[in-house]
Amino acid sequence: MISLILGGNRSGKTDAALDLVQRENGSVFLVVTGRAGDLEFNEQIREHKASRNPVIPVIETGAGLGDCLRSLKDAADAVLVDSIDFWVFNVLTEQSPQGFIDDFFSALELWKDKRLILVSAEIGLGPLPCIDSVRRFSRLLGKVNQRLAALSEDVTLIMAGLPVRIK
Repeated sequence: MISLILGGNRSGKTDAALDLVQRENGSVFLVVTGRAGDLEFNEQIREHKASRNPVIPVIETGAGLGDCLRSLKDAADAVLVDSIDFWVFNVLTEQSPQGFIDDFFSALELWKDKRLILVSAEIGLGPLPCIDSVRRFSRLLGKVNQRLAALSEDVTLIMAGLPVRIK
């Protein structure tokens, strides 16, 4: 079963996803995709680490999220991926972004009989960015989120720390 948790920056989406994954039985993994590029983001990552259950193994991945999910298929009963938006950012730094996206969606087919929780920023609630690279990121993340929502059994939007069930 695939679940998608969407929300804005600091909306509480990661906390909601962590609560959800900690209710799962069996082997649980956390896959993180964000990498600190500045001191502020480094602090945010440190805060996330401090709030996690230390028993849950953490795997850091870059653009190769599809390969990461394939490698966990037999070892994990449940996986939380935090977050798709940082993964899309990583993908955009690669030579062939679409290849990584296609590979990721191919890997999702393996997770229909297990528990996969995906966290992503809902990018469509803000104004249209005026910088072309930010527009490119926003458009790609919007398309990825739409595809994920269509594949997911349930979709929840977190607003001000409150869950709003969408699907």
